Amino acid sequence: MAPPLNLLIRALVAFEDVIIRQILRSPGFHRGVGRIHRYIDEKRNGPLPHEPLRQGQASANPDEQGFARYFIEELKNQFRGTPTNPPPPPPGPPKR
Repeated sequence: MAPPLNLLIRALVAFEDVIIRQILRSPGFHRGVGRIHRYIDEKRNGPLPHEPLRQGQASANPDEQGFARYFIEELKNQFRGTPTNPPPPPPGPPKR
């Protein structure tokens, strides 16, 4: 009974080695690991100073609210009838 089980375990180990070898050869696996590493490193240490900014990174204001919050606030203001940015008062009569 032990030899067939032993052969099955050896076959599974050999198959596992083949799969691991194929995964480690694939460039997609290494790109994925690199992205995860870069993401974690930026979360821990901040962005690297010599790296170029990614799309949307330079124009993003970190103090700004999200779009959903801004949209809901605008809807509330419209429902109340109060404008978010009221127009400036009209100029007074000219001085003589």
